[in-house]
Amino acid sequence: MDKILTKRDGFLDGFPIFLGYFSTAIAFGLVCRNVNISFFNSTLISLTNFAGSGQFLMVNLLANGALLFELFVSVLLINLRYLFMGAALNQKLGDDIGVFKKIIVAFSTTDEIFSVAVLKPQKLNFAYLFSLELTSYTGWVTGTMLGYLIGVALPHKLQLALSITLYAMFASLWGHETRKSGYKILIVGFISAALNSLLILKLNMALGWSFVISMLSATLIGSLFIGSEDE
Repeated sequence: MDKILTKRDGFLDGFPIFLGYFSTAIAFGLVCRNVNISFFNSTLISLTNFAGSGQFLMVNLLANGALLFELFVSVLLINLRYLFMGAALNQKLGDDIGVFKKIIVAFSTTDEIFSVAVLKPQKLNFAYLFSLELTSYTGWVTGTMLGYLIGVALPHKLQLALSITLYAMFASLWGHETRKSGYKILIVGFISAALNSLLILKLNMALGWSFVISMLSATLIGSLFIGSEDE
C-alpha cells in the first residue's frame, strides 16, 4: 500500500521547483523594472498570475503598447494548456479536496508542478498539493521582488540585455516541443515567425495584434499539419 503523502513530502518535492522559479523570477523582476513597471505592479502580476511564459509575454506586450484585449487573448492562448493539465490532475485528487480547494489547486498548477504531481502513484491529498504549490509559488513571488530590487545595483546596459530572457524562455519551450514532435513543430514555428514578421514589417500592424494572429495561425496549422501526421 502506498504511503499517504504529507506536507513534508510536498515541501521536499517543491524545493527544486522553488530554486528554478526563484532564479527565473529574478529575471522577470529585472525585465519589469527595465520596462518601467512599478515594484507594486510587478509583484502583483506574479501574485495573481503565477505563469512564467505568460507573464513574460504580458510584460513584453505592455511595453510595446498592446491593448487590453490583445493582452487577454494572447495570455489566454499561451496558458490554455493549463485547462487540460487541470482536467488530468483532477482525476488523481483525493476525496478530501472539495470545490474551493480545487480552485486553489487549479490556480497554482504549472508545468513543473503538474509533472511532479501527476507521476505520484497515490491519490493526491490537499495537504501535499498545497505544500508543493506554496513552496513553488513562494519562489516565484520572492524572486520577482528580489529581481526588481537588485535591479537598482545593476548597470543600465545589463538591465537592457536581460530583455532577451523572454526570447530565451520561448526558445526553450520550442526546443522541448521539437524533441517530442520532431521537424514538424519547427516548420509550424518558422511559419508563425515569418507571418509575425510580415505583419509587423510590411503591414505595420501593432505587435499585440500581429502576435494574436500569428499564434492563432500557428495553432490552426499545427492542428492540421501535426494532427494529420500523428493519426
